[in-house]
Amino acid sequence: MNRLANGRLFVMIAALYFSQGIPLGIAMEALPTLLRRDGAGLHVLAWLPLAGLPWVLKFSWASQVDNHWRPAMGRRRSWIVPMQAVVLVCLALVTLVGVSSASAAWVVGLMAIASLASATQDIATDALTAERFDGQALARANAVQVGGTMVGFFFGGPGCLIMAGYIGQTAALAVLAAVVAFSLLMAFTWRETALDTLSAHTARQRASLMGFVRRPGAWALALAAFLSAMTAVAGYGLAKLFLVDAGWEIEAVGRIGMAGGMVTVLLGCGGGAWLIGRLGARRVLAVGLAASGAAALGWMAQAQGWVPQQTGMAFVSQGLGSFGAGAASVALMTLAMRFARQGQQSGTDMTAVQSARDLGEILTSSMITGLAAQVGYAGGFASGVMVAVVTLLFTARGLARPVTRTA
Repeated sequence: MNRLANGRLFVMIAALYFSQGIPLGIAMEALPTLLRRDGAGLHVLAWLPLAGLPWVLKFSWASQVDNHWRPAMGRRRSWIVPMQAVVLVCLALVTLVGVSSASAAWVVGLMAIASLASATQDIATDALTAERFDGQALARANAVQVGGTMVGFFFGGPGCLIMAGYIGQTAALAVLAAVVAFSLLMAFTWRETALDTLSAHTARQRASLMGFVRRPGAWALALAAFLSAMTAVAGYGLAKLFLVDAGWEIEAVGRIGMAGGMVTVLLGCGGGAWLIGRLGARRVLAVGLAASGAAALGWMAQAQGWVPQQTGMAFVSQGLGSFGAGAASVALMTLAMRFARQGQQSGTDMTAVQSARDLGEILTSSMITGLAAQVGYAGGFASGVMVAVVTLLFTARGLARPVTRTA
C-alpha cells in the first residue's frame, strides 16, 4: 500500500472510531440531562444505560461479521458502510423529532439502535485495522482506537451539551450527525481492493467464537484484557467518590476528571503508542499497569492518612491512573490486533478480547464501590494495588512468548 493510500485509510479509521463514540456519549451523557431538563421521568431515563449493552455482547455476533459479506463491496466495507448509515439515520431522526419528554421513548429507542449499529461496525473496523496495519503503524492505530472513541464519547456527551447552550439543541445534534456523515462518506468512497481482502482459502474458513477459544494464547490474552481493565478501574474508580466525601466541591471534582481524560488521550494513548515503538507492547503494558498500581497506592495513602489529602497529591494520583489506563489499553489492544492478524477471523478474535476487557470494567466498577462500603476507601484502593500486582505477574508470564500463526 502506498503512503497516500495508507494515510487516507488511517484518516478514515480515525473518523470511524471517533464517530463510534458519539452515540454512547449522547445516550449516557447528553440525553439524560436534556430529557430531565424537559421533564422526562426517571423511569424513562433508567433505560438509557442499556445503550451500552451491545458493546458488551457484540462477541456473540462477531463471527457473523467475519463470515458474511458482499464481494462487490469488500469484506469489511460491507458492514462498515451500512452500519454507519444506520447511525446517521438515527441521529438525523433524533434531530428532526427533537429531544423532549414527549419524544423521549422514540429518542431512547433510536439511540439503542445507533449503539447496536456502532458496536457491529466496531467489529469490522477493528478487523480492518488488524489486517491493514503492522509495526508502529498498528500502535498508532490502536492509540486512535482507544483515544478516538473516548474523544467521540466526550464530543457526543459534554460537547453536545456545550454546543446546545451556544447554538441550540437542534443545531448541536446536526453537528454530531455531520461528523458521522463525514466518516460515512470516507468509507463509501474508499475502495476495498481484492489485494486487501483475504485469500480464497481463508475466506472458506468459518469464523466462530470456538475458533478463538481453541487458538494457542487466546485464553491468556483474554484474561490479560480482563485483569488489565480491573487494574485500571480499581486504580481510580473510587477517586471521585472519595474526593466528594473529603469535602471537594463538585466543580473541582469535575476539573480533576477532565484533566484525567486529557492525560488518558494525550499521554496515555498518544504517549503509549510512541513508547510501543521504542519499548515494545509488552513492556508498555507493564508500564501502564505499574502506573495504575502506583495511582491506587497514592489514593490509598491519602485515604489512610499517610500523606496529607491535598490538591497536588490528588492530581498526581489521577494523572498516574489516567496515563496507566490509556497506555495499558493501547498496548493490550496492539497485542490483540497482532494476535488477530495472525489468524483467519480478525473481527471475532478482536471482539472476544474487547468483550473480556469490557466485562472486567463493568464488574470492577460495580464491585469496588461495594467493597469500599464494607472496608472503607483505603481498603478499596488497597485492592487496586493488589490487582495491579497480580496482573503484572500474570502478564509477565502469560504473555511472555509471542503467539505463532495458526492454520
